[in-house]
Amino acid sequence: MNAYSEKESRLKILIISPVVSQELLKDDKEYFQGLADSETNVVVMGLEKGPTSIETFHDAVYAGPDILRLVREKSDVVDAIMINCFADPGVDAAREMTDKVVLGPAETSMSVALHLGAKFSVISILPNTGPWVRWQARKLGIESRLASAIGIDIPVLGLEKDLEETAAQIVEAAKQAIKIDGAEVIVLGCTGMAALAERVRKQLCVPVIEPAATTFKMAELLVKLGLRHHRGGLYLTASYDKIRGY
Repeated sequence: MNAYSEKESRLKILIISPVVSQELLKDDKEYFQGLADSETNVVVMGLEKGPTSIETFHDAVYAGPDILRLVREKSDVVDAIMINCFADPGVDAAREMTDKVVLGPAETSMSVALHLGAKFSVISILPNTGPWVRWQARKLGIESRLASAIGIDIPVLGLEKDLEETAAQIVEAAKQAIKIDGAEVIVLGCTGMAALAERVRKQLCVPVIEPAATTFKMAELLVKLGLRHHRGGLYLTASYDKIRGY
């Protein structure tokens, strides 16, 4: 019998918001709990130290130590961990710390896009994220399926200041990706775009992947199937005795 088929069984997923912002946590909790299956509990936690948003490699590195602290403290009491940023900060390191499912939105949503069309494009924040996404796709071995990666000129913390304007920029970039680059799927390249997903979907003729929701549901699925990443090949076991000052 599946471990989560009995009524009293509960699946617990930890969502790590890899930024310092108490304001986001309540909204994130409501969003993910609204997506969750009836037997799933959602725990959302943010950082005590780190960036207020992640837009550069520098930001992502500073988010790392507190992400790993949360993984170390909480992995024994949850079934899966999602690091809620398209930069996938700390995902590989976290997989060395736990046998629980650990997912990042970029890897997950771009992988899902492969099932929905021959080529996909990612529409993200700021011009630097275009090359960043191409680097991520290269790391995953799927660069040939990436039609294009386009960064609009709006930072993470500005995405919801004018929802209509932000949606318009995403849609314009997506239409270019579809018409010129041959994209058959659009991936929103920032989990902060969740509130815009439906607005964008209504204006496009191809599937639109919202990465936060996709990654959360994949975490549920993998736990229920009894699947997790392998440790012993790429992912060794984390060695804490060599770390100083944390």
